[in-house]
Amino acid sequence: MDFEAYYKFLGFESYPFSIYNSEGETDKGESIYKKPQNYSIIREGLTNSSVIITGERGTGKTALNLDVCRSMETDDILLVKIDEFSNLEQQFDPENLYKFLTEAIAGAFFARMSSTPNKFWTYSKEERVDLSMYLHTFVRASSKALLTEKIKDIQNSRFKKIAIGLYNFIRVALNYGLKAATKVTSDALTKHFSSLPEIDLGDSEYFGRIESEVDESFTVDEKGYFYLNKLSKLILKSDINDIVIIIDKIDEDPRFNNDADLISKFIEGIASNNKVMINDNFKIMLFAWTTPFNFVKSNIRTQKLILQPLSWDHQSLKEAANKRIKVYSQNRISSIEDIFEPECAQEILSLYDMSNENPRDLWHLLDKSIKLQFEADSEKKITYQAIENGIREFVTNFNYYEYYPRKSNARANTMDIYSYIKHLLKLDDVKFTKDKLSNYAQTGGSTNNYVVAMENMGLIRKTNEKSAGGGVIYEIRDPKVRYALRNGLDIDK
Repeated sequence: MDFEAYYKFLGFESYPFSIYNSEGETDKGESIYKKPQNYSIIREGLTNSSVIITGERGTGKTALNLDVCRSMETDDILLVKIDEFSNLEQQFDPENLYKFLTEAIAGAFFARMSSTPNKFWTYSKEERVDLSMYLHTFVRASSKALLTEKIKDIQNSRFKKIAIGLYNFIRVALNYGLKAATKVTSDALTKHFSSLPEIDLGDSEYFGRIESEVDESFTVDEKGYFYLNKLSKLILKSDINDIVIIIDKIDEDPRFNNDADLISKFIEGIASNNKVMINDNFKIMLFAWTTPFNFVKSNIRTQKLILQPLSWDHQSLKEAANKRIKVYSQNRISSIEDIFEPECAQEILSLYDMSNENPRDLWHLLDKSIKLQFEADSEKKITYQAIENGIREFVTNFNYYEYYPRKSNARANTMDIYSYIKHLLKLDDVKFTKDKLSNYAQTGGSTNNYVVAMENMGLIRKTNEKSAGGGVIYEIRDPKVRYALRNGLDIDK
């Protein structure tokens, strides 16, 4: 029996635990998505305020993002999706941020309007001049190219597009030049948006100077914000009633190299800018990794915003698993218990414990349990031994850098998550005081620094208990590290 035959023996039509990111399952959409318990608070809050969603990696921030987008893709809402930040400097100032957001909004707006360009005639002549300026000044070259392609798809037949593509291939081969390509793109946009005034590109500049009457009473520092606000107001004069800017995956920017300090500063630059977060013309939905967000939370006016964490209790994890199992089995399996041997009730609970309130971890644990059972005995459903072996493999082979931050410029001997775990595994219990850690792990005068660092990254937490001497008692928060301590397992890089 091969593995496909085994998972079909369990009742699945296709394998449910090979994809660990939401983007890979967009074809299944809402049928596979389990809304978090605070979904209604998040969704309703977004109608009146900006929202910040925090969560550990794997808790479903991007899945929630995609679900919100599905529910808000209506004619009267402009969704501006931002998950790529290379055009925003690492240490940006407010003006950089305003320009970045203006470009993102302009790109989304003109992409929306490309299918109905006649709607621009509803604007006054002055407003159309302003919109023309935004089209040629704030829509990035890459967005212009995508916009032109979208317009081609709308306007041209398949045969015509093939002929044009062949011509362009020959033309590129002849190296016609960047200036000519830019001119063609600009001409295509101008012809499509015929209601907007034509922009003279000039002989030496890609975008010529635009003379229009604008209010220049603002200071230089406010110029970017003026253009951001003015564009938002112009958009709301159309049949669009709301602008929602969705910002996700900041922590995945390769420039940060998983450094929580760098990520937190970047998040703070957006989340603490009240002109952006508290704005009558648009709303922000910001998704943030919990660890770096907590570094700067005190500097953000969270009382003026909707702030919601994502986490999953046992019941929510079970419901998420059941929904996934039903979809991938085409309703032949109704509950997660159906793929296990009858005596595994307690072991199934241990899978929820080990998941660390995280659906992605549960999918990994189920994947390992199924594959180990297949290797051991493919004529049975998942046994308690396969679950136990799966947990051990999950704990020892887990990439802890994926969930915990590290310094991007750290030396090889610098303390990191694996170094901290090695200290914790020298303890005799998951609960400890600073003195106990110092005695068992020989951390000496650095003990306090270690405890602060481990608490900040979410590896340990304070309990409400006190030691006999009145000291604070901490506990290891990560269930994987607790399991390793109790079972004498080593965790190495």
